[in-house]
Amino acid sequence: MIKTKKYHTVYLFTFIFLFFTCYLDAASMVRRKKKDNPDDLASKEFLFMEKNFTSQSCTQWKQGDKFVYLSDDLSVLLHPETPLDNPNQSFKNKIFTFEGMTEESILGYKSYVNLIFDCEGIKYRFETGKSKDDMNKTSYKPLLPDLIQLSVLEKARELLSGKKLYIRTSIWYNDEGYEIEGRKYIPVTIIDVLPGNNILPIQFRFVDDIGKEGRVFGTLFPDANIGQFISFDRLFTFDNPRDKYKTINNENWSRITSGKVSKGMTKEECRLSLGRPNEVKRIPTYEGLKEQWFYNTGAYLFFEDGLLTSFRQ
Repeated sequence: MIKTKKYHTVYLFTFIFLFFTCYLDAASMVRRKKKDNPDDLASKEFLFMEKNFTSQSCTQWKQGDKFVYLSDDLSVLLHPETPLDNPNQSFKNKIFTFEGMTEESILGYKSYVNLIFDCEGIKYRFETGKSKDDMNKTSYKPLLPDLIQLSVLEKARELLSGKKLYIRTSIWYNDEGYEIEGRKYIPVTIIDVLPGNNILPIQFRFVDDIGKEGRVFGTLFPDANIGQFISFDRLFTFDNPRDKYKTINNENWSRITSGKVSKGMTKEECRLSLGRPNEVKRIPTYEGLKEQWFYNTGAYLFFEDGLLTSFRQ
């Protein structure tokens, strides 16, 4: 059984945040390409996100809109207007209500917009550093990863609860937030959609075909600045993946769903099981082409004539 620390540390969150942000421009180009090229069709899952969960600019927020707070600690970007009775209190799952916008002029020059929230009777200010004109021109979306709109969770719960999907990852979590062994490419039924964390704001709770419960974390926004590689369409599919690989025998398919490999498996079967390798080396020999796959986890696979001959997982 895999032993991992409960959830992730702040440092790991920061690293993942920076990592995903580096890929934002590339992901945006891929989305534009999908729209510009009719032959490059988006998946059903991507279209589901695009139809139902495109994120809003804060200029579209209405007074009274509610947000769920995703972290234990208060963000340094949210400034309480009065001192907190207990600065060390946990804010996780508290509701922040949007009160509106105020403008503040610095030294009599350009006016900047502040976003005002209320939580349990205390006002919190987020300083955008933007004027109203700038916000309208750019469809400004504030960097507030600790908050997710309650309406998003409610809509996701309405659309997905009780729905049968097929999960695409074997990295599951239990109710306490510890990583557990899971299976992928199997049917699961969504039990609930809950708040996640400030990197992956949505938590999908499900039960598999043998009654085992699990959770995965991701995002529902196709235009999100972060997490686009752990979005709903990368976590789930509406169609049974087994139907695409009918030539794979049941024994190897069972290994694939558990993320395992064995000698004699093809490169396609190994890729389905372990994912794409981080490095590939091809070595021509008199006996044929040998290929070596290396993973950042320390796993490696050796192939001869397209079949797995040795490995370490």
